[in-house]
Amino acid sequence: MLNLGELEELHADIQSVHEIVQSLKARVDGQEIGIRICRNANGHYFYELSHTYRGADAADPEVGVVNSFDSAEEAVKGALRSAVLYYRSMDEGGRWHRNDSFLIQ
Repeated sequence: MLNLGELEELHADIQSVHEIVQSLKARVDGQEIGIRICRNANGHYFYELSHTYRGADAADPEVGVVNSFDSAEEAVKGALRSAVLYYRSMDEGGRWHRNDSFLIQ
C-alpha cells in the first residue's frame, strides 16, 4: 500500500494524492456509468462517478451528500446509491450529464 501522506509532502504545491483502488461500470436504464473508488491519505475511501442525473425539474445535477467510507465495498454501495438517487425512468426531460473531471486518470 502506498504511503499517500509521504507522497503529498514531496513538494509544497502537491495538494493531495489519491490512489485509485478499483474501477467499475454500471448500467442504469441503458446509460453506462463509470465508477472509480479511491483511497486518500487518511485511509478513507470515496467514489467518483462518470455521470450524474439531472431531472427535468432540477437546475443542477445533484450529488450524494456522504462520500467518505471505511471500506472500498461501502464506497461502491455509496456510489451506486448516489448514481440512482435522483433518477426516475419516467422523467421526461431529465438526462445524464458527463462529469468532465472523471476523464482525468
